[in-house]
Amino acid sequence: MERAVEEFKIQTRALGPGAGSPQAGGASFRPQWHGRIFENFRNDALDAMPHEVRQRGSDKAILRRNQFGFNIAGPLWIPKLARARRSFVLLSYEGVRERISRTYLRTVPTLAERAGDYSAVVDQAGSLLPVFDPAGTRPNEAFDPARPVSVENLQYLRDPFPGNRIPNARLDEVSRKIVSYYPPPNAAAGPFFQNNYFVNSPETNTANGMIVKFDHSVKERSRISVQLSLSNGFLGAARWFPSAANPGASDRKYQTRSGSLQHVLTASSRTVNTLTFQAASNSSENGDATDSANYSAALSLRGIDGQSFPVMRFSPYLGMGHSYPISRNAQNHFVGTEALSTRRGRHGLRLVGQAVSYQVDTFWPQYPAGSFNFSSGLTSLPGIVNTGHAFASFLLGLADYAESSIVKEPSYFRRSQQLVALRDHYEAGKGLTISLGINLEHGTPRVEKYDRQSTVDLAAWNPVAGRKGALAAAGRAGYGRSFQPDRWWLEPSLSIAWNPPGDSRAVIRASFARSYSPIPLHTAQSGTQGFSGYPTYISQNVQLAPALVLAGGVPPSRPVPDLRPEAADNTVADLVDASGRLPTYQSVTLSVEREAPGSIAITAGVSHAGGKNLLVGNGAANPNALPLESLRFRDRLNDETFNRSLRAYPQYKGFDVYNAYSLGRYQRDSAFLRVERRASKGLSLVAYYEFSKQLDDYSGPYGKQDFFDRRNEWSLTPGSLPQRLEVSYVYELPFGPNKSFLNFGDWRRRLLDGWSISGTAALSSGNPIYLRPQFNNTGGVAQALHVNVAPGVNAHVRDPGPELWFNPAAFDQPPDFTIGDASRTHGSLRNPGNQNYDAALTKRFALSPDRTFEFSAQAFDFINHANWNDPDNVIGPAQAPNLNAGRIIGSAGGRVIQVGVRFSF
Repeated sequence: MERAVEEFKIQTRALGPGAGSPQAGGASFRPQWHGRIFENFRNDALDAMPHEVRQRGSDKAILRRNQFGFNIAGPLWIPKLARARRSFVLLSYEGVRERISRTYLRTVPTLAERAGDYSAVVDQAGSLLPVFDPAGTRPNEAFDPARPVSVENLQYLRDPFPGNRIPNARLDEVSRKIVSYYPPPNAAAGPFFQNNYFVNSPETNTANGMIVKFDHSVKERSRISVQLSLSNGFLGAARWFPSAANPGASDRKYQTRSGSLQHVLTASSRTVNTLTFQAASNSSENGDATDSANYSAALSLRGIDGQSFPVMRFSPYLGMGHSYPISRNAQNHFVGTEALSTRRGRHGLRLVGQAVSYQVDTFWPQYPAGSFNFSSGLTSLPGIVNTGHAFASFLLGLADYAESSIVKEPSYFRRSQQLVALRDHYEAGKGLTISLGINLEHGTPRVEKYDRQSTVDLAAWNPVAGRKGALAAAGRAGYGRSFQPDRWWLEPSLSIAWNPPGDSRAVIRASFARSYSPIPLHTAQSGTQGFSGYPTYISQNVQLAPALVLAGGVPPSRPVPDLRPEAADNTVADLVDASGRLPTYQSVTLSVEREAPGSIAITAGVSHAGGKNLLVGNGAANPNALPLESLRFRDRLNDETFNRSLRAYPQYKGFDVYNAYSLGRYQRDSAFLRVERRASKGLSLVAYYEFSKQLDDYSGPYGKQDFFDRRNEWSLTPGSLPQRLEVSYVYELPFGPNKSFLNFGDWRRRLLDGWSISGTAALSSGNPIYLRPQFNNTGGVAQALHVNVAPGVNAHVRDPGPELWFNPAAFDQPPDFTIGDASRTHGSLRNPGNQNYDAALTKRFALSPDRTFEFSAQAFDFINHANWNDPDNVIGPAQAPNLNAGRIIGSAGGRVIQVGVRFSF
């Protein structure tokens, strides 16, 4: 749709009244219209079978896609209202109809496990995994508290289930019903019954969009443009399970609406004034509103009133249910911009004033039917890793953590931003241009239309806890409408372009910029605790006592709103970052461009970018974290009361900062080389190579080991690509009239002329490997434990491949209640790289001087290359090593063909 808008000026520039029009002095009006009609088509019958599908023994990979539309533009003539010379209109439509397979490889419990039979369940080393009966837990009278807990010095005794089988009578009645919604294993990728469930499910996408643009010249120097656009769509998410327990995403309906009004006044040949008003709205609705089943009742799960399926988590197995199953969101923004551009001597000046209003209306309950977490602790030998299993704890109904969401009302968040910007493009001398800019911006913090937002005030007195840290509500008890301050900031920028004396074919460019990012409005109801309820149930010892038993139901909770200072106690409480820090970014770039013979331009450069106070989430910011020195208390940390006594705010289990805590840092340095061959003899080509190094202290999928000294988390960014090469080309084949070969002037020229080939090649090295230990027995001190480095062992292997990509013997699982000494990501180990090659063949038929028909055939990944998956990155202890560590299971990729036609007139 955006391309159609961009083409508007191009398409209408040559338009005008046809011969004989009233404006041309003729007797009749014949407007000139231009446009195009197009269709792009994909079908899996044309494609190669994706490698990941074939490897799992399947022969189906649905891909049906139709992308079609039209745009038409031309002069508009309405008697007495719009003249053909002054008024033009563009109408554009685009539609998509798609059905495509989505694939995932996961692990689910075997059929025997679901019945409580663990006699064949093994650990990562292939040894029998013992499951213990929590009902027989008792203190060990021979325990020596002066020594660490170990198999030889157990603090608690617990008997294994006979034959490693949980008796049928012990299975929780709610768990029995939940298991019936779980599909059976359907794959055997392994090892040891792992990777036994392959999802190959279709995702559907239906979209329709339209743009209308009207452009009218009021007078010779005054022009008005009006643009309206709308789109509607439906995304039918791929189903991971064929049941209500599906852990995949919800279906989503969405629509967008936008409009703009622009007035351009050309006051003189040197001065132009542009006034613009814009409004846009995006809304979506997740979930199946027609599903009115009461799953809590069907599962006999008492105390929960939720239409959706409850969320069950028992890692490492694929869970059941998903968060945010039913939601409604709308994002609106309104923008007014005044821009004045003028030329004064050598100065090109531009002054911009802008005001923006942002709105988010959201109804976003995370767990309306509850979320229940199960871990191995309650079926383990207390204090001993590699015993017990999370799914076994689930079969017994023993949840170690649970919460639900009671959201009665939507939230209506608002904020605004204002900007004054000045730019000066100064021609300082021959071959020297300096551009200087400065932005003065002001941002208001988030408020809620009805003041239904809250946070924990870390300085307020909590009468129940008897310490600081209490729930605070906006607009009450002396608090303002927001918990964050208004902010003003300046953003400078400078760029220089210089042609060295006597060499007009070379140019040196340098630039510097500093910018800030205000806290955005998220489509979520974060910071509303008290007006919404989040009852939380916490185990007092994850190895000894459950938070609740499924068959016993969920205890009742207090009604909302509940704005007592202690209302957020014993929960993971919402915390709004009130520091006033703004994400800050800074960049410097230096490049040299040189024209070479053969229409070639070569550019080489370096750049540096960095940022501080970047927004991070719960995995990287935890104001209630335990200091690392707490590890000396070892097994006492598993006692919830003792554990909390070591925290800064013991009345809270933790804080939810919802990806809006200003704390992160990053740095990126790169060098690049760009070679461009401009169109010559039918060939144009662009090649770009970049070498970069990016580090940060916040990214990664697992969280942090040290929340207090962030220097210990500074490492290579897990998702960064150190090397990247991209090549693109277009070549008009030398056949037909005025070409080197087959220069026919008769009917054959129509078959030979207008052929071209184009393509891209993208190659990148792998991203840094993020190693993690199999067990994290630190009592909650380290959210994500690092591994240990084995001294003197080379982590690299001579010929890395799927059988062994790196040497797992170079790393070790840290001992209990210690932290790892390796960095978050490895300094030199990389995951497998990626390659992708696309190609297209196009034929253009010139039907008349202003009418063409174009046929194209595109092949994505045309050589059918398979990219290896990442290797297993889990490092186990020496007594039970992960035998799959360093190995790669499978690859992904496959050729996809698209055929398209376009008629332009």
